[in-house]
Amino acid sequence: MKVTIKDVAREANVSIATVSRVINGKDKVKKETKLKIEKAIEVLNFRPDQAARSMIMKETKTIGLMIPVLANEYWAALSETIQEALWEKGYTLIMGSDNMNSDKQKAFLELFVERKVDGIIMGSDLSALTEKHIEDLRRNGTPLVSLFPYSPDISCVTSDNLQGSMVAVQHLIKLGHKKIAYIGAASTAVERELGYRNTLMMSNIKIDESIIIKTDEKLRNFSQYGYNSAKRLIEGKNNFTAVFCANDLIAIGAIKAFYEAGMKIPENVAIVGVDNISMASLYQPSLTTVEQPIKEMGKTAVELLLQLKSDNSQSTGKKITFPMKLIVRESCGAKNSIY
Repeated sequence: MKVTIKDVAREANVSIATVSRVINGKDKVKKETKLKIEKAIEVLNFRPDQAARSMIMKETKTIGLMIPVLANEYWAALSETIQEALWEKGYTLIMGSDNMNSDKQKAFLELFVERKVDGIIMGSDLSALTEKHIEDLRRNGTPLVSLFPYSPDISCVTSDNLQGSMVAVQHLIKLGHKKIAYIGAASTAVERELGYRNTLMMSNIKIDESIIIKTDEKLRNFSQYGYNSAKRLIEGKNNFTAVFCANDLIAIGAIKAFYEAGMKIPENVAIVGVDNISMASLYQPSLTTVEQPIKEMGKTAVELLLQLKSDNSQSTGKKITFPMKLIVRESCGAKNSIY
């Protein structure tokens, strides 16, 4: 037989309203009365009806998070940071990985709305969503924070990909490299390629399109793509001495291809990645990379979302951008340092 709030009130010899105030943390209740109710809850093994409680409180204490791929260490680490930040605020997380499939993305959004989440953090590309989807979220009063710039009307927390890629390429130029290849993709930030191009132009280095490899395909296996792309560079007998890769997994795949071709890192070719995943420091040679401040970004996304919820505003369009930091290791041939 299911234990009800009425049973708890009878066991503690208090009113149902008093039990409700203790369960929902509303109003002050005398300490001895609260202890009696808590004891009754324990004795009867009472579990509040979460659905009913959500209707009363008009919140579910859950947040939806959608990411493109869970297998990518960057997204796994960011998801964990977001979950911990929410836990500390008394919220739980419903997470979905859409594998860059627009139908899955829309299905997850519908699920979040059905579950009446108190807000959504979007790590996936929002370009597949129509204005109707965004408007539906606004009409439902569901605040949304994106993890990359999408629209001036949608608040976002992101890293400065343009600045980060420029720092990386500038570092290679300072080391004497002028023939710097690029490996990127549509599913990596467009700003990273732009930063690469801008830095070469600002340094009066001619851009060689033959050593720029990119694809419009949305990738799931970045390391395989990096491996295949590096093989293309090798087989094309292109003249390059360094490679800037749009993320660390691409760089790790490229390193494998270069080693198989008998090319030493960094003696024959220097490599720099982006993200500073944990594998970057453990790989051989350890990978020079540009670090995104994952913990700060995750915590800030949570704080911004809960602020939007508190203000009952979903379209402030606030943008928070974090600078990226160059982590110098063995793969570029320079002395290890951080700057």
